[in-house]
Amino acid sequence: MARISVLDPTAAPPEGDADPGPMAGALAGKVVGIRFDSAWRSWEWALDEWRQSLVGAGATVRLWESGNRIGHEGDQTFAELAEFVDAVDVAVIGLGN
Repeated sequence: MARISVLDPTAAPPEGDADPGPMAGALAGKVVGIRFDSAWRSWEWALDEWRQSLVGAGATVRLWESGNRIGHEGDQTFAELAEFVDAVDVAVIGLGN
């Protein structure tokens, strides 16, 4: 019986940066931005929970839904991202999962 070799074409995952960034400190009076997208519908549940907790801590919450990253829509997405970043004190940009 002949033997065969099966090759795995997947690449190794990129090195990640485990540093969560600087501490936000007290949230009262701060604007907390949350970036989300429509690719993962469960974001809506997470957003509802986080919004309640953040508002309860005295923060103002600003949401931003990211869009396409190419062509005219990409230009618009990156312009909106720059505006979003300038308007918040703290940003949640992913779940870290």
